[in-house]
Amino acid sequence: MQTERAAQDDPGRRVRNRNAAAAVLGSVLEWYDFFLFSTSAAIVFNKIFFSGESAFAATLASFATFAVGFAARPVGGLVLAHFGDRWGRKPVLMATLLLMGAGTLAIGLLPTYHQIGVWAPVLLVLCRILQGLGVGAELGGAYVWTAESAKPSTRGFYASLPGAGEFIGVVCASGAMAAVSSLGERQFLDWGWRLPYLASVLVVVVGFVLRWISEESETFREAVSEGRKAKAPIVTAVRGHGRTILLMIGAGCATAIASYSIQGYLPSYVTEQLGLASNDAVLPITIASAVSVLSIPCAGWLSDRVGRRPLMIGGGIGIAVFAAPFWLLVGTKSFPVIVLAVVIGFALILNSLVFGPAGSFYAEQLPTEVRYTGLVLAREITSVVFSGTAPFVAAVLVHADGDRPWYLAAFMALSGIVTAVCVLLLPETAPRALRRRALRDGSSDGSIPVDVEYAGA
Repeated sequence: MQTERAAQDDPGRRVRNRNAAAAVLGSVLEWYDFFLFSTSAAIVFNKIFFSGESAFAATLASFATFAVGFAARPVGGLVLAHFGDRWGRKPVLMATLLLMGAGTLAIGLLPTYHQIGVWAPVLLVLCRILQGLGVGAELGGAYVWTAESAKPSTRGFYASLPGAGEFIGVVCASGAMAAVSSLGERQFLDWGWRLPYLASVLVVVVGFVLRWISEESETFREAVSEGRKAKAPIVTAVRGHGRTILLMIGAGCATAIASYSIQGYLPSYVTEQLGLASNDAVLPITIASAVSVLSIPCAGWLSDRVGRRPLMIGGGIGIAVFAAPFWLLVGTKSFPVIVLAVVIGFALILNSLVFGPAGSFYAEQLPTEVRYTGLVLAREITSVVFSGTAPFVAAVLVHADGDRPWYLAAFMALSGIVTAVCVLLLPETAPRALRRRALRDGSSDGSIPVDVEYAGA
């Protein structure tokens, strides 16, 4: 009864919720795909797709394939985002879902190096590229779609939901990988690892149907009706908002470097350097991801009340301080202590404080006509330069430090500092925080324009 009354009082609520659900399912698939691949790169692909003179060389080759997907992301992301700013968010997000799903399903069907030789890693790379083309426009589009569909006072919460969806994907992927890795090693490497990849088709079908019945954001429709469409969104974005985009790239450093050093490299470190089972890393990441599913929306909700910048700056400083203690805790080889380290560093600091408010913060920095393209440009440059290379760089830094993690800890700490500084140089965008500041300064009666559009517009 209350739900029906709320829907009548707010007719757009049903549309917002449906669009948010459709965006979340795509985000589930995105990180389900990518977490499967990052974990497989550490414990599967180096054994069945690559042949090297040493285990270290095979691991590097496997992580290099992981990075290839990130190299494809800006290509697919910018092409699809162009059409997202020209044609609409919804059709592009339907295309991203199909591209990601096709790449993941194909990986689950690939023959191994022992079956077809060098063609096995070649086909793996091609599948990884297909994944990357779709992923490049997925989260950026989900941020834009949910933020534009939300009311100004709830943009932080709604735009955080795709981020929570990504960690639902991580929970599903890591849980599936933990289940199949509990098989005997021979069964796991022969066929067990394929099952999570094949299961992804279920998410693709449900997600595609949900996006089909969803609606375009009202903000985009209004921009089109008013003639506010850029002919070349990337040119307009770079010329008019270049400084903002550069700072957005820097603001993503912590969630690129530190986050992927944990979720991408930690399974390899635990097995190769500490001599533990792979589940001693996979399960803590699963637990931390489950915590993130709840903590990210909480951070988004909080950012609507206190602002985006305080949370993100605090998260950047937090990971800078916690980077060395994180690896000290992991080095104890105690499973409960490893869980504690991953929950604090990965879930509470990186995912909640930095990643949670990021969707609304980035979307609000840019005007509607270039929002999709500008956000994707910033995010995918960050991904190529920092995220995709993070596990590879982490492996090199640990190897250079004599199998110790202190060079890597310093690298993670630096990424947190860069994030904090770049966020500090960007404007606050939360409507409630801006209204409160205007009232405090005596420059407004509280009815400021940001409640109508976006702070960056």
